[in-house]
Amino acid sequence: MKIGAVNLADPDVFVGGVPYDYFAFLRQHAPVTWVPRAGTDGFWAVTRHADIVAIEKTPEVFSSRTNLLPLPIPEFTLQRDIDHNLVLTDPPRHAFLRRIIMSAFTPKAVAQLNERIKVLTAAIIDEVIEKGACDWVDVAAYVPIEVVAHILDVPEEVRAQLFTWANATLGSSDPQVAALLDPRTAAEQMFAYASELGRQRRANPQDDIFSAIAAAREDGEMLSDVDLGCFFLLLATAGNETTRTLILQGTLALIQHPEQMRKLRADLSLLPNAIEEMLRWATPVLCFGRKALSDVELHGQLIKAGDQVVLWYCSGSRDEAVFEAPDRFDIERRNARDHLAFGAKGGIHQCLGSMLARSELLAMFEAIVTRLPDIRLAGPVVRLRSNFANGIKHMPVHFSAAPASGNGPRARLYATETVVPPPGCPMHRAVP
Repeated sequence: MKIGAVNLADPDVFVGGVPYDYFAFLRQHAPVTWVPRAGTDGFWAVTRHADIVAIEKTPEVFSSRTNLLPLPIPEFTLQRDIDHNLVLTDPPRHAFLRRIIMSAFTPKAVAQLNERIKVLTAAIIDEVIEKGACDWVDVAAYVPIEVVAHILDVPEEVRAQLFTWANATLGSSDPQVAALLDPRTAAEQMFAYASELGRQRRANPQDDIFSAIAAAREDGEMLSDVDLGCFFLLLATAGNETTRTLILQGTLALIQHPEQMRKLRADLSLLPNAIEEMLRWATPVLCFGRKALSDVELHGQLIKAGDQVVLWYCSGSRDEAVFEAPDRFDIERRNARDHLAFGAKGGIHQCLGSMLARSELLAMFEAIVTRLPDIRLAGPVVRLRSNFANGIKHMPVHFSAAPASGNGPRARLYATETVVPPPGCPMHRAVP
């Protein structure tokens, strides 16, 4: 193998799976390497765990006010969102925006959602268990979108559209996904919805996170419509797609490693650590970008001011300098929690919703282990064409059919009933 053997800038490379062998080669021989990209200068790929953590902890040197993707997105096209979207901000505004929504993700707030999460999980398993087969994407999609909709107080009739918007936004590099709804149209519709929702919340505040967002003031001024739209887009995507991806990838890991499933069935106390190993094994967000604010030398490479640097979390989470036998899926791994799936510990952009995601994942995988212990693939897994999101579009499975518990509400199969909002949709009935 040689440097450049795999083009990390090409989403097609990832359709067959993350090129872990190439990342291992880079960590060993070229931990910081230049990746050319059509239409732009390219980016520096950073692949070692320690370097990723160091860069995430120095926002004064490596800025988030830039294109965060390995795709060729000119920075000028992001000017609307820079300094307004939490992930596209640096201190001090980043801290201000983060404080606005922190209340929705505290231990107390997540604890209050736990029972709802368990009910939703039981409902989606009930929806499929009698059939003995399904597309697992339907199951994986349900709880995350319902929880995000609850946090945002999005009414029932809009939730299928919320799912479609989130899909279009993170699946922009996949022609099949983009054909359903143009990503720019999805973003425009989400911004219009958020603007209307903000007006309604300012007139009639509720006990929900968007009322807190709408009521927030900066230097005595209310947040702009762009701020509202960026908050809505971030919560609808980051709080939904990443958890769905890990449900899919984690289930696939258990199917492909039946001895690990047997361990879980024998001892459910292993489940919390198993979740951490799943996050390490199949990091949902493959990478994030930064921009160098000054010249920096790293591993003999001169990163110039203005250069894009892409931090490959999926590589750092399999760094042999941190994890013994990193390509082995081991639910009893002692340091599994050192993964980078939620960003670097102590970094200002560490995922705010990690505790909520873990709660959803624990409920779902407990249900899988106890109610669908013989789940297995029924056909090929179809991956998302993306070098940013480690997504799965289709994952047919079958399992032993069993009676539904009958104790909860009916669940919706959002992936099957995908709704494409009409052009110019400002948003139907935003709030009851």
